[in-house]
Amino acid sequence: MGAHLRIEPRLPTPFRRLLAATWVSNAGDGIRNAALPLIAAGLDGRASTVALVAAAGTLPFTLLGLVAGTLADRQARIPLITRAHLFRAVVVAALAALLAVDEMTVSVLVLGAFLLGCGEAIADSAAPAAIPDLVDKGDLEQANSELETAELVANDLAGPPVGGVLHSVAPAFPFVLDAVSFLTAAGLVRSVDSAESHVEPAASRTWRSDLGEGIRTAWTNPVLRTTGGLIVVLQFGNVAAIAPIVVYLTDGLGLEPAAYGLFLAAGSLGGVAGARAASSIIRTMGSFATLVAAISVVIVSFLLMTVPSIWAVGIGFATSFGGVVVGRIVVITARQRSVPAHLLGRAQGSMRTLVWGAATVGALAGGLVADAVSPRAPFVLAATVSLVALVAAWRPLRGIFAAGDDVSAASGAPGSTD
Repeated sequence: MGAHLRIEPRLPTPFRRLLAATWVSNAGDGIRNAALPLIAAGLDGRASTVALVAAAGTLPFTLLGLVAGTLADRQARIPLITRAHLFRAVVVAALAALLAVDEMTVSVLVLGAFLLGCGEAIADSAAPAAIPDLVDKGDLEQANSELETAELVANDLAGPPVGGVLHSVAPAFPFVLDAVSFLTAAGLVRSVDSAESHVEPAASRTWRSDLGEGIRTAWTNPVLRTTGGLIVVLQFGNVAAIAPIVVYLTDGLGLEPAAYGLFLAAGSLGGVAGARAASSIIRTMGSFATLVAAISVVIVSFLLMTVPSIWAVGIGFATSFGGVVVGRIVVITARQRSVPAHLLGRAQGSMRTLVWGAATVGALAGGLVADAVSPRAPFVLAATVSLVALVAAWRPLRGIFAAGDDVSAASGAPGSTD
């Protein structure tokens, strides 16, 4: 029989409702995220205030990663995601009200950013853990690709321009729209009909024992241990390269500050392309070869970015973004297949804590290296640490993905339900 075009399977309705909620909530996030630094800067005009608000929004991912993951394993995940969306709707609505009456302060904005980060940490821990309940194991790559696409397009491409325009009309408008997006997303998630995701797990164990089990699983499960160590190092290098890039572009290459948003959008397009192609690439090449290729693309991209040209840096940024997204889909899918359903939230939470900690250290390291050596030095640093990480993890990764890409067989743990 001749070759024929493979049609992507239609994913189940419960997943598509969760996907729709992801599109809506991420669009609201993108709109708010564009307005938040503008509001912070307008309060007192200091860069440190903008940085403080940004740090307050990401800090919960480091502090609460394991706690949020444990919560996702102790409660039914679909209702938990719904409550997280409703919580964020209330927080954003309160911020909108304060902005509308011109009563916003730095301390309130920092608190609001932190509370929004807490809600996001919980939702982002529960959602990936719920995916194996909603789709067949064979469709996990496609499902994760769809979720990555939604986040990239809505959060990084579509949302920010709208947020900037709305902020120019009235600072409260982006927050009002964000509150509506969370309410809509909560309704969509609540409509997800999945018996496994609605059943409350047995509460026969204590929080302490569940936390301990999550940490032990992250260390003893070969998929989690190997991919977790790899991603921590890669995240350090990636953030070290990207965090100070605005200085290199504007001061070193003469990019107008107004065009910086277009540069970021170009990078997001690379990520979208990676997300759309990931499932087909994995089917064709296999998980191990795809992950190696993705990391290799990232390494070459960072080296390309050392060329003092806007075009070279832009192309390198976009292709590195695409490589990162493809690699992330491989890793997330491997974890979903290798970790028992009742442990998946904690396992992901343990890794999330380490990854966000690495991001913080990487940002500081990238800034120090750029100041002490040259603005292009962080790209060399990122390429070097990525290469070292790939070489060090090569053999363990091959072992994990050896048996026909059946990571659940390699881990010795039961896979997710079909």
